[in-house]
Amino acid sequence: MNPYYQQDEITIYNNDNLEVLKNLPSNSISLIYCDILYNTGKKFDDYEDILGEPKEAMEWYRPRFLEMKRTLKDDGSIFIHCNWRLDSYMKILLDEIFGTDCFRNRIYRKHSDKRGFYSNFDSQVDIILYYVKNSDSFIFHELKNDQLKVIPLYENGYVPERSYTYKIDDTIVDPASLNKHWLITQSQLEKLVSKDEVVVVDSLPYRQTYTIPIGNLWAEDEMLDPYSRSVAAESYDTPKPDAVLERIIKMCSNEGDTVADFFLGGGTTAVVTKRENRKGIFCDISKKACDITIQKLENLDK
Repeated sequence: MNPYYQQDEITIYNNDNLEVLKNLPSNSISLIYCDILYNTGKKFDDYEDILGEPKEAMEWYRPRFLEMKRTLKDDGSIFIHCNWRLDSYMKILLDEIFGTDCFRNRIYRKHSDKRGFYSNFDSQVDIILYYVKNSDSFIFHELKNDQLKVIPLYENGYVPERSYTYKIDDTIVDPASLNKHWLITQSQLEKLVSKDEVVVVDSLPYRQTYTIPIGNLWAEDEMLDPYSRSVAAESYDTPKPDAVLERIIKMCSNEGDTVADFFLGGGTTAVVTKRENRKGIFCDISKKACDITIQKLENLDK
């Protein structure tokens, strides 16, 4: 299959994503991010967001996700960006394909402030479902800053598999004796101890770290949609902010890794991939989407 564009280790295909996926080698991609079709029932000038009933939509997605899993490396991750229309169905399908043990989190990304809806609660968040191919080994980098934080490594309640004892310096730490349990496994604790990041205060363990704590609610200003409904969009109405892709790509891949997006749209994934020194494989059935992305990539070099 011939690419539509190929330069600087970035490849773009203007084809149906299932056909592209079938032609990609197994175990070749480190990170997949897809801002999928939301099944809104809308028709646009270059594509239709119409997949039928949720069951029909899942059958359309099934072979695509099976191929995505095949192309992922053993330490790879996949992020599927959707909304309230399909996220529950999507979670069940991805659990089936990747396994419940490979489900890492459901991320809520605030996309806008209130828009004056009536007769219902306003929808202000999208959902990003995060899975890994291998629950025992996957890429995940913590982000750092220059402010030291002290974070508890325990929580209330007895949990048998998280109730081990561990000697730190001259102190035997036993959270279970205080009706508490560890928040991390012993192997994770040993890694923190080796980096001298664990302290004991009043017989309980804490982590002292420069890590930026990132939860699953992404509501910072830079996470909001970068567009206005009162102004005509230059390309697509809902391009995802660079900050969303920067966070995902930096945390779940290494420089030189291959990042893929099979619902390319406005091209944010491709732009951030190139800027963060990763290789990229991208696809969209819309020629308009491919052309917009190429223009953005070429503007990076100016």
